[in-house]
Amino acid sequence: MAASAETLRQIDLSPAHAEAGFGLSALIGWNQTVEDWRYILAHGAGVGVLDSEDTLIGTAMALPYGRFAWICLVLVAPGWRRQGIATRLMDAVVQRQEAAGRIPGLDATPDGREVYRRIGFRDVWRLARYQAERVEAAAPEAPPTLPSILHDALSVRPLEAADLARFAAPDRRLFGADRLELLFHLRRRQPGAAFGAWREGRPAGYVLARDGREAVQIGPLAAADDAAAQSLAAAAFDAVTGPVYIDVADVRSGFVRWLESCGFALQRPYIRMIRGRDSGFDDSSLLYAIAGPELG
Repeated sequence: MAASAETLRQIDLSPAHAEAGFGLSALIGWNQTVEDWRYILAHGAGVGVLDSEDTLIGTAMALPYGRFAWICLVLVAPGWRRQGIATRLMDAVVQRQEAAGRIPGLDATPDGREVYRRIGFRDVWRLARYQAERVEAAAPEAPPTLPSILHDALSVRPLEAADLARFAAPDRRLFGADRLELLFHLRRRQPGAAFGAWREGRPAGYVLARDGREAVQIGPLAAADDAAAQSLAAAAFDAVTGPVYIDVADVRSGFVRWLESCGFALQRPYIRMIRGRDSGFDDSSLLYAIAGPELG
């Protein structure tokens, strides 16, 4: 049985807490790895709480991205829930980021959404996680609305580290901030699942991936159209083994139908939310799949 919350000690988190953070997220059943925790703790800022035995039992983090901050890893050990710990940690992180002039954003579950709405977060758009225990033969559909010559001109090839700079500008427009360092990090995590798409020598999309505790996480996935998105996703799926997660914007209904034909099923919905604004900073015209709720 949990002791009183009055015995808890709040601390600032650092990369030294990566193993403890991973232990907490694994206890809850989340997909993050120690490497995810190390990256977020090294590039973000957050708070945690320790119990009387110095065990980490709650966390909340923020990744700063220029004008906004991505709130993530808000979690509390099961035995300590319903004592106001998550709210306390969330308030601390949000206040620090707003004091620094950043607007907080996050991806919420439906239950979390109700909590975040009460503290000023507003819905921006919806997305959902799809999962497959094993991806069926994933072949991109021929797009009936595009000229065949355009479809044939699409070239998908492995994304080299030097290629990432060519995608920096479209990714900055898509995401609303510069995250080139994150893109390099993701490519290092799963270099074999990193692909770029080109048409007539011009970038038409890209996909990255990372290993997870339960499944490989595909994303971000950005593409000019469904044909490029399916071709990129098919290449990434073919490069990994085992279970796969991909978090897709709800507006990509055609892409979702194709995912379902490849053996994917809905796992859970998410809602992208921003505090104090009616719209986010991103441009969803190229967005198919996000990097994950913990990364934006």
